[in-house]
Amino acid sequence: MISICIPIYNYYAYPLVRRLSNQIEKLGGADVVEIVCIDDHSSGYYLNQNMGICDIATYLRLAENIGRSRIRNLFLKYAKGDWLIFLDNDSLVPSNFLKNYLLHEGGKADVIVGGRVYDKRGDDTEHRLRYLYGTKVESQDALQRSKHPYNSFMTNNFMIRRSVLEKIKFDPRLSKYGHEDTLFGYRLEENAVPILHIDNPVVNGYVETNIEFLHKTIEGVGNLVKIYEFMWEDQRFCHSVKLLDAYGKVRRWKMQGLVYKVFLMSKSFMESHFTSGNAISLKQFSFYKLGIFIQKMHYKNT
Repeated sequence: MISICIPIYNYYAYPLVRRLSNQIEKLGGADVVEIVCIDDHSSGYYLNQNMGICDIATYLRLAENIGRSRIRNLFLKYAKGDWLIFLDNDSLVPSNFLKNYLLHEGGKADVIVGGRVYDKRGDDTEHRLRYLYGTKVESQDALQRSKHPYNSFMTNNFMIRRSVLEKIKFDPRLSKYGHEDTLFGYRLEENAVPILHIDNPVVNGYVETNIEFLHKTIEGVGNLVKIYEFMWEDQRFCHSVKLLDAYGKVRRWKMQGLVYKVFLMSKSFMESHFTSGNAISLKQFSFYKLGIFIQKMHYKNT
């Protein structure tokens, strides 16, 4: 059996569950694939919207928010399948989505990653930062992702053998947004877990506004700082993460002060570009993230 696992937080997920349920019916019904949804303490508005999920899937609601890592581990308690498919709650799945994963159920890989794409309707000035980053950095086909299979691991759309997740869980120290997939992918590589990238992408259904994505980026950098606190001695890990590798070079060259000074001088200018959706440079965005990282490290150590 395969269990589709959908963590939900403040999102109307019923359409996704309904579409998946329709695909399951065509594949043989609930004896082949089940759907398990766990709501991470959403607001009452979304709880009411998603009540219909109870009719077509297992739907659990948590009394408190436990975060992005712990909720994924929690599915092991409620899912019955030997394989688990994890999806973000805003995913838009194609009609052959489940069938494509079922083709790889008996293969040698223990983790299969399907990928993601972005709807062109998200390419407007209000959403351009998220759309540009998503299409240029995250939306890669299987061939591209396979060049760096563990660095390309993403939590939004993957299938994993249950026994692997029981052994290598998501780090419960990471509750907020950002880089929990980076660390998990590294743990897979450490344990030599066979991973396969396929072209079975979902559409990223909700494209954040420029301001929303900027806030999420800052939160994600903060999560990476937290990871760095307990992974800084692992140089292989630090070199594998672009932002940590850049920070390491700046430290070796003793240029943190200069880089941070330039960042502070240009911070408002960069943020105005990012939020306006005009003339966005991904290199500039990378520098911005480095500046935020140095800033958070500075305040952490003072």
